[in-house]
Amino acid sequence: MPRERVRSRDPYNSVPAVRAPWERFSLPASESAYARGASPEFVRAARKVFGPLVERVDRFPPGRHAWLMAEVPGRGSLSAFFGDLETRIEPSGSLWVVFPKKPHAAAFDFPYLWADVQKAGLSAGLVDNKIAAFSSRLTSIRFVVPVSRRPPRSGSGLG
Repeated sequence: MPRERVRSRDPYNSVPAVRAPWERFSLPASESAYARGASPEFVRAARKVFGPLVERVDRFPPGRHAWLMAEVPGRGSLSAFFGDLETRIEPSGSLWVVFPKKPHAAAFDFPYLWADVQKAGLSAGLVDNKIAAFSSRLTSIRFVVPVSRRPPRSGSGLG
C-alpha cells in the first residue's frame, strides 16, 4: 500500500515540509552547544540527530552555556546530577536530559522513572517545558531556569 503524501502548508508548493531532526531541540544560532553521554545509544543518536552542530564532550567546559545535553546516569544521585547542571546553564539557556524510555529502562539498567527525573529537575529549581524523542529507545526533557529567576533583559525598550 503506497504512503499518503504529506502536504506542505504552502498551497503553492507541492513539496512536503520536512524538518531536520535537530530542529526540535532548539539549538542556539551562534553559541556553542555541548552533549555529554557515554552509552553507545546516546553517542549514535547524537551523531545522527546533530552531526557536527553539537560537540560531544566527556566534561562540559567551565562556565555557563546556552545549550547543554546530558545523559542521565543510572547510578548516583539525581539531585547531585541536576544540582551540577543547573550551575552550568545560562539563565536563558536550555538543559536537555536524556534517559531510556520506560519500556527500555531494564535493558539500560536504568532504575529511575520519568517522574523521578522530572522531580529531580524541579527540585533543582528548574522547570521542564518540552519533551522530545532522542532515539527509538531514548527520550529527553528540556529544563530551563524559570523566568522569575532570570535577570531582567537590558535594552528591552520598555520604560
